[in-house]
This record gives sequence, C-alpha cells and structure tokens, in this order.
Amino acid sequence: MAAIWPKQLTPASGPIRADKLDGAAEGMGQWGEQTQALVADDLVPPDIMTGLTLFLLSSQKREPGKQKIPGGGGGVAGGVWVRERFTIHRPLTRSEAFIVKGESVGRHVHKGRRYGTNRCQTFNTSGELVGTNVTTGLLAYKVEEGLADTLEGQAPDEIPTPQPDWQAAGANPCLETLKALCKGDEFSGEPVLVGLDLMEARDTKKPDNPIHSDPELAKKAGLEKPIAGGSHVLAFVLELILQHAGRHALLHGASFDVRWKAPVYAGLTILPRVSVSAATADRVVFDIEATLELGATAMVGEVTVPLV
Repeated sequence: MAAIWPKQLTPASGPIRADKLDGAAEGMGQWGEQTQALVADDLVPPDIMTGLTLFLLSSQKREPGKQKIPGGGGGVAGGVWVRERFTIHRPLTRSEAFIVKGESVGRHVHKGRRYGTNRCQTFNTSGELVGTNVTTGLLAYKVEEGLADTLEGQAPDEIPTPQPDWQAAGANPCLETLKALCKGDEFSGEPVLVGLDLMEARDTKKPDNPIHSDPELAKKAGLEKPIAGGSHVLAFVLELILQHAGRHALLHGASFDVRWKAPVYAGLTILPRVSVSAATADRVVFDIEATLELGATAMVGEVTVPLV
C-alpha cells in the first residue's frame, strides 16, 4: 500500500527550555552582543526559531527500527538541516507557552543520501501565529552506495515558501533604521573561531543531538569531528543584521531562506557577511553568507524584512 502524504505529526507544547536559551547566548562567545542582549531581555533570538521543527520532531514516537542518534537526548536521527525556510511572525519570550503543529510532507534520495521535509506552525496560547517553518534535513549522515534517487510526497522546491508577514511589520521598533539602509550596503564581521567550547555551551548538558558537542558520538555517526549546528552558524551571520539594523529587527514578520552547504567542524573559523540586495518602500532584503576561512561556502541565504 502506497504511503499517504502529508503525514500528520503529534503536536508539541513549549516553552523552550531555559538552558537552551542560555546556551544560545553563551555559545556566541565574544561575537554575539546583540543576540546575548535579546536573551537577557527574555526573548528567543531569531536563530533559535529554526529549531521549532526539531522541537516538534523530537517529541514524536519512534518508528520500530528507525535510526537513532547514538547517545541522543531526544533528537531526531539525521538532524542536519540542509535548508530552512521560516517566518517569524511575532517575538517569543523565554517563558511563553506555545504549541507546534505540523506534518511530514515528503522524503527523497539524492546521490545516495536520504532527506526528509517537514513543515510546521507555532501558535501562542492566544492562538496568534508565532512562526512558520519548512525544514529539509538529512535522515542519514553516511552516503549509501547504490541507493537510487527517489521521491515520495512533495519535493522541497514544490512546497510553498513561508512569506514575509506584512501585517506584523508595523510593530517593528527598528523600522526607521531599516528604512535608512540602501541597496549595496555591506557588513562584514570579524572571523569567528567556532571552537568546541562554544559548541558545548550551545548544546547544553542535555543535547538534542550530541554530534554537535561529543567527539566520540560524532565519529560513530560518521563525522570527522563534532559539527556546529546549522542554527549556530546562522546566529553569527544574523548577529551582523542585528548590529546594523537593530536588535529587534528580525522579530516582526521577517522571512528567511537558508541553505547549509558545508559542515563547520569544531575548531574551524568562519567569516560572516551580509549585504543589502534590495531596499524599497515595503521591504529590505539581505543576502547572507558564512564562508570557511579556507574558502568553502558553509551557508548562504536570504532574509526579507517587511517594512509596511
């Protein structure tokens, strides 16, 4: 019998663990003043909103025989995001209760790797929409030789992309600063050494996926060393936008489309960059990038901030 797509997931309830937010701040080291200030203000920083899909998936009952992360504390096997598309509709506070509802919309094999795509929406207790996420991630780290390309359900590019929330723009306290930006503006951060100390701090004592902080478990999963989580790499780049556009600039209707291209292993240095690709009466669009010091592109993306 053919599988029926999409597959509904059991809703999960928040708030986000306090140690996760503290770890997000500590994991920025000396490179995260604005992100750390948001956490100090009891607000969830924008990079952590990528984790709402993982928050939902980690609460699901495991299927018999499904691959597990070695030593995982509730994480999902193959929790390596390769693409995240999401919209932050409104700020989320540290203690705020919420519910995440979603579904698995498809899975595919490409060049011997298995991928799955899920989408979800997060609502607060008043029924207000907080976040919309579409996440594509690896289901297994190792290439399976001879595995044919296949598709079940929807392909990632066929899924509607979360759009900017124009109605939320009016509440953005950083509008004047955003409107002053011009096409062609560029912001380059200083080199960031993504050390194991920062990765351990972000992962906390109860990691969802210990391949980000445990060398032995990373090796068992087929990795050379622990790798920085995708949202961790993203955080260093978004910090540049917060520095130049305002601490709360990305919390009121901004949409993100992010792709991770290469792993950032513990001890590597990344160079975050941001440029303004469009600045019109109704939006500012940022092109974002993190490159490895050796030249490879670790992450690319686009962030659209609505202004009206």
